[in-house]
Amino acid sequence: MKWLIEKSRYLAIVAVLGLFVCSVTAYGLGVYKTFKTVILISTGGAKDDSALIVLFDCLDSFLVATALLVISISLYELFIGALEVPDWMLVRNLSELKAKFTFVIIPVMAVKFLQKLLSGESSLDTLYFGVAVGAVAIALAAFNYVTEKEKMNDLKIHPEEDETRAQDL
Repeated sequence: MKWLIEKSRYLAIVAVLGLFVCSVTAYGLGVYKTFKTVILISTGGAKDDSALIVLFDCLDSFLVATALLVISISLYELFIGALEVPDWMLVRNLSELKAKFTFVIIPVMAVKFLQKLLSGESSLDTLYFGVAVGAVAIALAAFNYVTEKEKMNDLKIHPEEDETRAQDL
């Protein structure tokens, strides 16, 4: 039974592969949107504001793709084994992974807000959308602050304990 439970950590490979496939797909979508946007702008088919909206849509695709890739790599690093990646991509626990994810959500929301702002929709709808984006961004920042504070408190209480990584098992 112990062996089965210990080896169950390899189930995370399903999430790693799924997120990696989603990341590659999102990168492909970003390249497609970029190609389409370059053609649209170069043929004069887009005005200034509409060109900015589609450019921000390309940015949004690449931000999401990058977030999916970082999360996929991080899950592999946490559950399966070590990878040779930059230090900023490494996480020591799921709280850090959630924090990295929230730092990607905020720029994506900002891009969506800018798209809505540039699209010239109703001022009141744009205001409501901006307030909602701001509220979610504040909530995510507060979540990260509390998580970081708890981590610092845990280090003060148990300074001798190190994190256990997948490669240590």
